[in-house]
Amino acid sequence: MTAARALALRGVSNRLLATTTSVVRSSSLRVTPSKTRGVSTRARLVCAASKEIISTDSAPGAVGPYSQAIKSGNLLFVSGCIPLVPGTTEFNSEAVEEQTDQALKNMGEILKAGGCTFDDVVKTTVLLADIKDFAAVNGVYSKYFSSDPPARSAFAVRELPLGAKVEMSASQRWADDPAVPSKKELV
Repeated sequence: MTAARALALRGVSNRLLATTTSVVRSSSLRVTPSKTRGVSTRARLVCAASKEIISTDSAPGAVGPYSQAIKSGNLLFVSGCIPLVPGTTEFNSEAVEEQTDQALKNMGEILKAGGCTFDDVVKTTVLLADIKDFAAVNGVYSKYFSSDPPARSAFAVRELPLGAKVEMSASQRWADDPAVPSKKELV
């Protein structure tokens, strides 16, 4: 890297740091100086935002050391939902379409517990045990996200928890302040 490029990058870094510091001072975050590799002092952001655990008996509990959902600031993060029937450790069906429907019903209950709906979802991740099920899953998925669907990633994975054929997670904007526009208002 040339000296001129290094100086340019340092200038950009310092301007970004100054901007971040001024934004942080006006918010609920605080800036704490720290040594980076003993070379220089940099501002390190320490998040002071609250984290609320969202849980409902209307959807299956977590099958591992995680929460059904986390609300932080105006965001809600729903963990992966598999097609367990609430209150049991059983799938509703072996058919991927019915499993997809159950996983989305479970997600809907968690969204409701977090004060959201499917209309608030801005990003989903779909995990499939078999990529050949992609079209079948899309058929059911499109019924829950019929207008203004969220951004989405879909992956085929080797195996899903408890042998599920589909798992879905979601992230959404949660507006506790009427001044914060919803996803529909932003479109």
